Amino acid sequence: MSKLTPRFVKDIEQPGTYQDGRGLFLKVTSTGSKSWIFRYSILGRRRDMGVGTYPDVSLRDARLQADKSRLELAQGIDPLARRDEAKAAEAHARRRRVDFKAEAEQYVRTHSPSWSDKHSKQWRNSLAKHVYPALGALPIDQIDTNQVVDVLTPIWAKIPVTASRLRNRIELILDAAKARGSRTGDNPARWRGHLDKLLPKQKHKARPPRQCQQKVSVD
Repeated sequence: MSKLTPRFVKDIEQPGTYQDGRGLFLKVTSTGSKSWIFRYSILGRRRDMGVGTYPDVSLRDARLQADKSRLELAQGIDPLARRDEAKAAEAHARRRRVDFKAEAEQYVRTHSPSWSDKHSKQWRNSLAKHVYPALGALPIDQIDTNQVVDVLTPIWAKIPVTASRLRNRIELILDAAKARGSRTGDNPARWRGHLDKLLPKQKHKARPPRQCQQKVSVD
């Protein structure tokens, strides 16, 4: 039999865990936040599954979710494991849908308002010329070290400044993709302790010395 009422759920402020019945609990923290927990046992193991936060999830909705989870248990399904699998499948599908070019263009759109027009054009032109032909259509979560090296090797000694900037740009794009959940793992474009072991040291041309102008005195 259910014990909680909508009024009680709304008004309760004392921290604690309050049982509604049949495995559903309301948890109130010391900061006043409220969340729903469905507690159950499967194969002798107790599990707590978050059902949502109040008031986003009402008492009625929390009970409906708990009923759904109890039905899954009756069918021999672990509801928490099923939810985790569904989230993993969704994240994997999302990563596969995003290619490198789309992620790169998203990065440029996000940051270009703080860039000069010249800097924005340099980003777009360098990516279009040197990176998109090889990496543009590849899923962002499948970009690996060998592919990054293949992009950089032809220009690493020929145009070292551009190549170094491109490596950094690829690294930033991949970092942003990871922050958005489009990829996982280490960044294959990072320099220290990674690409510095695979690419040769660049030889930058020395600047010509400045010419000293001799002052001529006029008598």
